[in-house]
Amino acid sequence: MRQMAKKVFFPAVAMVLAISILFWGVGAAAISAIPPWRDSVGNVNHTEKITGTYLMEQSAAQEDTLLIFGSSELRTTEIPTHPANFFAGKRAGFQVDLIGRGSCQSLIHAMQIAASGDALGDKKVVLITSPQSYVEDGIAPDLFMANFSTQQYLELLADESLSDEVKTYLSRRVAELVEEYKALPDAAPVDPAVEALAKHTTDPTLFSGMRNAALAPYYGFSRWLYDLKDKVSVRGILAIGEDFPAPTELPAIDWAAEEESAIAEGKAMSGNNDFWMLDDYYTTYIGSRLERQKDRENALSYSVSKEYDDLRILFAICREKGIEPLFIHVPLHGKWSDYTGFDAGRRAEYYENVREIAAEYGVRTLDLTGHEYEEYFMCDTMHLGWKGWLAVDQALIDYYYDS
Repeated sequence: MRQMAKKVFFPAVAMVLAISILFWGVGAAAISAIPPWRDSVGNVNHTEKITGTYLMEQSAAQEDTLLIFGSSELRTTEIPTHPANFFAGKRAGFQVDLIGRGSCQSLIHAMQIAASGDALGDKKVVLITSPQSYVEDGIAPDLFMANFSTQQYLELLADESLSDEVKTYLSRRVAELVEEYKALPDAAPVDPAVEALAKHTTDPTLFSGMRNAALAPYYGFSRWLYDLKDKVSVRGILAIGEDFPAPTELPAIDWAAEEESAIAEGKAMSGNNDFWMLDDYYTTYIGSRLERQKDRENALSYSVSKEYDDLRILFAICREKGIEPLFIHVPLHGKWSDYTGFDAGRRAEYYENVREIAAEYGVRTLDLTGHEYEEYFMCDTMHLGWKGWLAVDQALIDYYYDS
């Protein structure tokens, strides 16, 4: 046995140490070469903000950033009132930071914020969830895996300030969605160690103490390696970025004039349809197929959805982190929903479900659901438009300067 240890165990340990030392040198060099945070990075919803932690941490370290966690609505930068455009050049004295992309639903944002350590404790954080997320099963397994970050998952599990309840809930959802994803015909391979960790965190009796002890160094080294990879991946983004000095004197904003401008821009950009949707969007996704959309959502319901519990855990994590977020309650497109058969009664039920959860956790909410029939409030079937974003812009200023 002793000879076997000399032949196998000790050389293996030596190899691990050698690899660790090598990576440590490479890592130190890579980290020392990372450029500082640049304001312009905030205007783009880079993938690295979703898959890593470094950009969010650097953004949060700035005195004048406002972090906005959202989904596909963040990409509608062709709308002049989109926050990245409206607050260009720190017009109101702060820089927005867009975090999220399509299918970044409550569970994804919950894991991002849970993995943030203490970076966001005193920051202004905005949360946006999309109505279409509230289907019965919540986030789809393939869309979850497209936005899942192993790095963030390992970080949140290592955070001793997070409750066991939060870690167990997130791990249960990870294990559940990974299992569903693996059953898909075109599923990519999933790291079995991550899957095992999620299952063990959900039910510690599943694996022996010996197996857990054996995997502990792997998880620790993986955290370090993912952190290094994250830092290396953002160097190019930061290197080409630029800073925007805030005006020495903030100009007053004429909101009535801004609304007139938003309406004029909406009219100019949505002239080929009666739903106040972007011309290109309408032509591409509806156009000649309009008649086929009539009453196709007669059976659609958001009354029951796993997304509601994911929203609860998102708010619970904010509470545990000491974050007092602003939640944007986005409406559906009333006129379009009526046309497709998703009636006002079912929409109202969804709106109230979300309101009750926000109230349960005492979350400050900008409730825009009363604007679902307003012209130019939405720019397509589901995303905020010219007047919608303008309402958000005004609320962001109030929230940012409210101590």
